[in-house]
Amino acid sequence: MTTTPTAPTPVPDGARLALDDLRAAVAHLHPDDPLALVAIADDLCALGNPAAAVPFYEAAVGHDVPGALYRLGLAHHDAGDAAEAFRCFELAGLAGDAQGAFMAGHVAHEHGDLHAARRWYEQAQDVEGAPVRLARVLRALGDTGEAGRLLAAAAGESWEAAVEHALSGDLDPQAATGLLEAWADAGEVRVASALADLYVRAGRGLDAEDLLEQAVLVGDPASRTSLGVLRLRAGRVAEAMALWHDAAAQGDAYAAELLSRFG
Repeated sequence: MTTTPTAPTPVPDGARLALDDLRAAVAHLHPDDPLALVAIADDLCALGNPAAAVPFYEAAVGHDVPGALYRLGLAHHDAGDAAEAFRCFELAGLAGDAQGAFMAGHVAHEHGDLHAARRWYEQAQDVEGAPVRLARVLRALGDTGEAGRLLAAAAGESWEAAVEHALSGDLDPQAATGLLEAWADAGEVRVASALADLYVRAGRGLDAEDLLEQAVLVGDPASRTSLGVLRLRAGRVAEAMALWHDAAAQGDAYAAELLSRFG
C-alpha cells in the first residue's frame, strides 16, 4: 500500500531567517567567539524554544558576554522557571545591568515584595517604564508625595509617566488634559485612550470619539478597545465586539478581558 506524501509545513519568514542565522552561527562557532553563543541562543528563543537556549546563554555567561545573564533570565522566564529567572535578573542587576534590575523589580512586584521592587526599580530608572512602575510601588507603600514628584519629573520625557500622572488625581482636570494634549499634539498616539477618558469625564464625548477614531486609524490597539467601550455605551454592541476582537488580536489584554466577560 502506498501513501501520498504530505507537503511540508511552510516555515514562516521570521523562523526561516532565525534558522539561517542558527546554521551560520553553528558553522562558525569557535571557543574564542563567545558572542556566537548568544546568537545561537537568541535564534532558539526566536524559534520558540527558550529551554534549548538556556545552555548557550549559560556558556556565554561563563565567557562574561555583556547582557548574557539578563538574556538567560528571560529564557528561564519564558521556559516557565520563575525562580531561576528571578535569580538571574537579581545577579544581572547586582552586576549593574539596568534591564536586569528592571526585571528583578517586575518579578518582586508581582510577588508582593514592594521593598525589593522599590530598590530594583530605583536602580533601573534609565529603563523605559521604570519611573511609572516605581511610582506605583511608592503609592502602594504609602509614599504618595514621592510618587507624585517622580511622575511630575518624568512626565515631560515619558508618555507613560504623563498618562500615569494625568490619571493619578494629583493634577486638576484642566492641567491633566493639557499634559496629555501636549503629547497627542506631538504625535504620541498611545496617550489617546487616557486623554479620551478625560474628555468623557469632562462631558466632551464627541471629542473623545473623534480622538479615538483617529488613533484607531494609525493602529493603536488600546484606542480600539476604548472606542469599543464608547460604542457599547451607545448601544452599538456589534461594533463594540468587532473593535474588541480586533484589539485583542493586536495583543490588547483589556480587550481580551472584555471579550471574556461580555463576548
